[in-house]
Amino acid sequence: MLKPTRNLTLTLAFTVLLIATLLLHYADNRQARIEHKRLADGSQVTVAISGDTPKARVLLAAEDSARMDDSALLQLAEDSGAQLVEFSLPDNDCEAQQIRAQGAASLLGGHPTLVAGIGQGAAFAWRWLAMQNNENVQALSVGFSLKQPDCALPLPPKAAHGQWFAAWNNNPDDPSARFVRDQSNAQTTISEYSTSLPDLLQQRLSDLLAGQGDEIPVVEIDSSGQRAETLTLFYSGDGGWRDLDKAVAEEMSKRNYAVAGIDSLRYFWQHKSPEQAATDLSRLMQHYREQWGTQRFVLAGFSFGADVLPALYNRLPPSDQQQVDAILLMAFARSGSFQVEVKGWLGATGQEARTAPEMSKLPAAKVLCIYGEEEASTSGCTEPTATGEKLRLPGGHHFDENYPALAERLLQAIKQRQVQTANY
Repeated sequence: MLKPTRNLTLTLAFTVLLIATLLLHYADNRQARIEHKRLADGSQVTVAISGDTPKARVLLAAEDSARMDDSALLQLAEDSGAQLVEFSLPDNDCEAQQIRAQGAASLLGGHPTLVAGIGQGAAFAWRWLAMQNNENVQALSVGFSLKQPDCALPLPPKAAHGQWFAAWNNNPDDPSARFVRDQSNAQTTISEYSTSLPDLLQQRLSDLLAGQGDEIPVVEIDSSGQRAETLTLFYSGDGGWRDLDKAVAEEMSKRNYAVAGIDSLRYFWQHKSPEQAATDLSRLMQHYREQWGTQRFVLAGFSFGADVLPALYNRLPPSDQQQVDAILLMAFARSGSFQVEVKGWLGATGQEARTAPEMSKLPAAKVLCIYGEEEASTSGCTEPTATGEKLRLPGGHHFDENYPALAERLLQAIKQRQVQTANY
């Protein structure tokens, strides 16, 4: 009787061991991991496997110097549940590029849902999109430039299907910007200027795979340790947060006034409707109420940023308007737009509109409109319907670059209007 019992015990032990091995193997296969493989042409590709049924299949085309490292790819796979394959593009050989891309795509286990590229890969991603007949596919081009094509064949002028995302870390050249803006299925973004293109690729991939939209590009200059009863929300000119706006905000901060700057180049690079921009402004005000305890607001704008402010204020909810003590318009023009201009591009959404109708609706007691004497004949501040206080300063568009004096003028205006509000 002992022998059968011993055999049964061995059988059970073997079965348990087999099941444990299978479970361990199954668990290992469900973990995100990196694999390195070689294609038929000998080139190396990196495969990032999510460990589960892929939620997206991503093909990455990059130059050797701009490829993402294993840890970044693994993080993307873990966070998004996507399967990714990264490969290097052969230089200036359209046929070789397509063959290599097909070989890399075969490792995805299905047709790519997103193709992303950097450098020459940015143009390649667009070329791939133009060949698709599926509305659900996407292409991401980081640093796209007509000056940096993927190969000798002309780029397709249109992509009939799918969605194209173009991202830069600075203002692109005009021909490339016009090309992108001419595409009805394109969305564009400009990141922080210090962001490298490889880092930008990782950020945008993460956002797209997570289904996230773009946040308002804000630069916080807070002099009070993340607490500000009064906060100035300062919209920059179309050159971005690095000119008069940046310098004046820093001067205000030196005088213990908190400023949050909105980078108009990045925010308005993609067209915004006045209603959308006002909704974003309202959300931003609520954010600082919650995070900084802010109770009173000042709206300031320079040039492009000044031109859009009246329309934004007029579309804020009444409760938000009541918390705005001052509206400061610097170098305010007679016409404006809700998209940064690209030379030579005529887009319906970017056509200019007169600023006077919105300006005339502002509460006069809150408004200070500042213009340089050299622009007196063309300034929106000098139009007959302009409301509020007008201040003429020496110089032109940048007020002779006397930014400390300009900051003092702004702070005086804020104090005066807050006293009026308190007395009222």
